[in-house]
Amino acid sequence: MNTSTSASVGYLMAQNIPDNLRIRVVTNSIIIAEELRIKDNISVIFLGGEMDNKGNCYDAFAIDMIKHLRFDKCFITSAFISSNFGLSIQKSQAISFWNALIDSSKETIGLYPTEKIGFESVVSICPAKRLNKLITDWDASEENLSEFDEQGIEIIVVEEA
Repeated sequence: MNTSTSASVGYLMAQNIPDNLRIRVVTNSIIIAEELRIKDNISVIFLGGEMDNKGNCYDAFAIDMIKHLRFDKCFITSAFISSNFGLSIQKSQAISFWNALIDSSKETIGLYPTEKIGFESVVSICPAKRLNKLITDWDASEENLSEFDEQGIEIIVVEEA
C-alpha cells in the first residue's frame, strides 16, 4: 500500500487540466500552485499559512481563508477511504482543514485509486457519505464500490487507457 499518492493524485490532475478549460483553482499545495501558475487558462488562489515540509498549508490561516470561499466542485483525496471509517489520514492536524473544505463546497468529489479503497489510516476525517461522487479506476473491487453506492455516493469508474 502506498500512502504517498495523495499529493501525486492532485499533481497529476493539475498537469492534465485541458488548455481550453478556463477555471479558477484553489489549492493548499505550493507544488500544485507552481504547476498551475504557468497555465494561461487557470487562475490560482493559494491557501496560505504555515507550510509543512511537503509544501502544504493546513493551519488556522488556511482554514480561515476557506471559510471565505465557496467552491462549485471540491476534488479531495486522503490516505485511504473505507465505507465504515470514511476518509482517513495519518495526522490529526489536517482534520479541520478537510472538513472546512467540504463544508464550503457545493459538490465534493473523492479521487481514490484502487490502492486507497477499503483501507483505513489512523485518523478519520469524516464519513464517506460526505462525498457526492467517488472517482476510481477499473481495478476497484465491486464489493467496496457497492458499499459506497449504498451510502448514496455516485461511483465513476475510469476505464483502463
